[in-house]
Amino acid sequence: MIHYSLKERVNPQALLDPRKQYAFVQNQGAVNLRQLATRISRESTISMMDTMAVLEGLLQVIPDLLADGKIVRLGDLGTFRVTISSEGVDDPDDFNASLIKGLNLKFRPGAEFRDQLERVKFTKVNGN
Repeated sequence: MIHYSLKERVNPQALLDPRKQYAFVQNQGAVNLRQLATRISRESTISMMDTMAVLEGLLQVIPDLLADGKIVRLGDLGTFRVTISSEGVDDPDDFNASLIKGLNLKFRPGAEFRDQLERVKFTKVNGN
């Protein structure tokens, strides 16, 4: 269940319009790698240590593959890829790598991942 609260905000697409109330997720804490491995091991036949080793391996390998310009597809979990943002130039000959301003990580959930999230229920809480 996802908890949310409301906050008054300006609509970024209509800055002069009156402020409106928008929903924001109220996070319920975080789960670290060890806790994730423990939970996975409880729901499978793999030990916690083996699960940790696989997760640590993913932590090492995925960024390397992304840095090599690869798209990383993890089946029904989803796909990781990188995009870049840059300044624009009129003439392609004027472009150089110093005009690249940022690297962005994109994640697109796979079908099963997305389907599970579509079944999430929401509950309103007080807070900001």
